[in-house]
Amino acid sequence: MQMMIGDQFTESISGERTRIINPADGKPAGEVPKGGKEDVDRAVMAAGDAFRSWSDLPTSRRGMVFWRSAELIRREADRLALILTTEQGKPLREAKDEVLGAAAVFEYYAGSASLITAGYADRLPRYGYGVVQRRPLGVCGAVIPWNMPVLIAAWKIGAALITGNTLVLKPSINAPMAVLGLGEVMIRSGLPPGVLNIVTGNGREAGDPLIAHPDVRKISFTGGIETGEHVAEVAARTMKRLTLELGGNDPMIICSDMDPAMMADAALRLRLYNAGQICTSPKRIIVEEGIHDAFTTHLERLIRDVRVGDGTDPGSMMGPLNNAAVRQSVEDAVQALEDEGAAIIRGGMPEGLPENGFFYHPVLCTGVSEDSKIMAGEIFGPVLPIIRAADLDDAIMIANDTQYGLGASIWTRDIAAAENAAEALEAGIVWVNQHMKLPPEVPFGGIKKSGSGRENGLAFIDAYTEEKTILINR
Repeated sequence: MQMMIGDQFTESISGERTRIINPADGKPAGEVPKGGKEDVDRAVMAAGDAFRSWSDLPTSRRGMVFWRSAELIRREADRLALILTTEQGKPLREAKDEVLGAAAVFEYYAGSASLITAGYADRLPRYGYGVVQRRPLGVCGAVIPWNMPVLIAAWKIGAALITGNTLVLKPSINAPMAVLGLGEVMIRSGLPPGVLNIVTGNGREAGDPLIAHPDVRKISFTGGIETGEHVAEVAARTMKRLTLELGGNDPMIICSDMDPAMMADAALRLRLYNAGQICTSPKRIIVEEGIHDAFTTHLERLIRDVRVGDGTDPGSMMGPLNNAAVRQSVEDAVQALEDEGAAIIRGGMPEGLPENGFFYHPVLCTGVSEDSKIMAGEIFGPVLPIIRAADLDDAIMIANDTQYGLGASIWTRDIAAAENAAEALEAGIVWVNQHMKLPPEVPFGGIKKSGSGRENGLAFIDAYTEEKTILINR
């Protein structure tokens, strides 16, 4: 596959290419150009050239591109999902869910085009007439991770482009191909050349030049805290606007009025989605004393029956982790929890899996201390740490005792208790009797070290436009 810059799919200036590895067997899934600073410069120039004509289009015309793109994505969902599974690892059904989610995001932004108003005018005594315009920022940049690349790309593409901006997008080098497929669909749907540019490459050689580029007005970044801090520091030198989504350590609070068997099934299903490689995955399962033991017993039985395998196998409940570094970090975290005194129960691994695949068994950790040093960080894999809480107040205190603040959920039949807990939990989004659902109609983002700014909802209007005031003395 090739990068998407201006009016063509192209190789990098260096001519070098990067091999993309299939996480299920370690074999090549494809190749993409190894982009660098010169390629970023080309992409930013192409985006700048396209900005005026794109921003001058009526919002309804821009919206039509997204309607057509969404329709084409739905028609080609199986093809795009297969690309995503072979480079990222998730089961095909999850990959297709993600692709269809991107179509829904594009439909949302197409439908929201009419809300991007041009401003208002009024007569102001002693000042004349005041006109407030809402204008696009210009060329924007986006850097996205490998865990949900198609959906996260759609969030950033939709918000930037529908408001009249142009965009240079850098996907993760671990999963760039489905994102290139998404861009190709948009071109076939009538997106003018240069409005969306996709540069493939690693963070140091392609990401940093994009973040530092003086002609890029905004950066939207999704990734880890340390990298996010670096992005903020570099972007500050050119006074760029920033949206940062920096991961989470989401608590899932389960109250004693819930059925323990039903909750064990829900916790396992949620945590193993995408092999636990989701920022909003429930990473700390906090269970009230009353059902803790029954819940744990049910979960221990369920975890032994999880079928791990190639994402293209319809029988696989969970695919491999995306890469060797992630697998090692998960194993290190599990070992550290065991060293702290937690009991470790590992799910089975079927025989015959490719030796070079990045497979990892689901892990249940019981007896986890509420002040565990390991639980202070984000475990990005299929690990279910169970923390015992005396009551709901204790559970909320444990849940809030973290540097993260992305998402949280409360599970109870007591709606009054749920409302109080939702108010008390320190997170950008709180779910009641559900977790991880993110419709594009609502804003999404974190507090504390989970980031700043919001994506989706109507927050995109302020995030990707600026107001200009004109005072007229007639």
